[in-house]
Amino acid sequence: MMYAFGGLPENLASFCALLRHEYAFRIGSGELLDAARALDIVDLSSEPAVRSALRTILTGTHDDVVAFDEAFDRFFLPRPVMRGRGARSALEREPEAGAGREGEATEPRRATGAYDAEMEAGAAAGTGPMTPIEISQEEEAGSIARASYSPMSVERSEAPEVPGVDDAWVAVARGLVRRMQLGPARKWRPAARGRRFDLRRTLRASLQTGGEPLAPRWRARPRRQPRFIVLIDGSRSMSQYAGTALRLASALGRATSRVEVFTFSTALQRVTTDLQRAAIGRVHRLHPLAKAWGGGTKIGASLAEFLRRFGERLLTTNTVVIVASDGLDVGEPETLRSATRAITRRSAALVWLNPLLETPGYEPTALGMSIARPFVTTFSAVNDLDGFVRLSRTLRVRT
Repeated sequence: MMYAFGGLPENLASFCALLRHEYAFRIGSGELLDAARALDIVDLSSEPAVRSALRTILTGTHDDVVAFDEAFDRFFLPRPVMRGRGARSALEREPEAGAGREGEATEPRRATGAYDAEMEAGAAAGTGPMTPIEISQEEEAGSIARASYSPMSVERSEAPEVPGVDDAWVAVARGLVRRMQLGPARKWRPAARGRRFDLRRTLRASLQTGGEPLAPRWRARPRRQPRFIVLIDGSRSMSQYAGTALRLASALGRATSRVEVFTFSTALQRVTTDLQRAAIGRVHRLHPLAKAWGGGTKIGASLAEFLRRFGERLLTTNTVVIVASDGLDVGEPETLRSATRAITRRSAALVWLNPLLETPGYEPTALGMSIARPFVTTFSAVNDLDGFVRLSRTLRVRT
């Protein structure tokens, strides 16, 4: 991917100006700041990663996505055939679903061409910090090849290393499990002390004392034991934070046996057994995760897959679902909305751990995060042991 101008800030500001002036995007200083922060955590050498990060923040509808891809190709992937003509995005090259509908235009969205004229004028001037960079034939051919990639074609990283868990993390995890007040169970069970007298067991015990009921028996409704479901975002934007999320999941696994762990990127994969083996030193890395690690992010599709495959068995009123993700999503917004709504309705709590929450000035304005936020019962960040302690004290569930 080639930059049209010299520096990253100038390129980002110019690209947002193009979207605002020629494509009628409603982009202000807040969106520009969020886009700059997103580019700070992605691999700038990867065109799909940059495209996905900017698209997630700067678009809001399907039409915006189509226009964004066209503008992105024009700005960052210049080639002769695009001069004076709007480049068609990957979405527009698909079979046109709406071609048969009456009253709808089938022509792709085109710009006025003012931006192309500005680029040509800058090239003629040849001076100043906004002078376009000259591109060789080899570089141009490479940019054309990369332009055909999908936003999901990010190169996969190797299987992540499972971090060690010390006694301090395990102690906090055990405190978190103890503090979970899920209310009493529905069934009455035998207990040393209780609110209900157990006549049958008392009479059976009296046979050992000549029929004298010297040891009364009781029944009580014990506290429900929580189950924890940890879903870890393994996309490239979460690469520097995923280790802490894996450490949190390992600590919970050593504190209670009622833990299930999954990783996701553009697909979902269960890794509970691998973390259990890692806890006893049998393995040091998770097995190859295919599309569940190191790629783009489809949070909604991954959560929907979890509901379809594991929801009936794992989601109950005793379940605490923990999602560790930065909220950068390139999937369908409605899929994410329906999935988070269903998880919240069927569980005791939906905890969202966003590592960016501790960044000064951060606001959860990304499209994916803004969609999921209304359904989250606890919104926090766990980037170290202190964050885990804070979560254990503030996590609340519905009783």
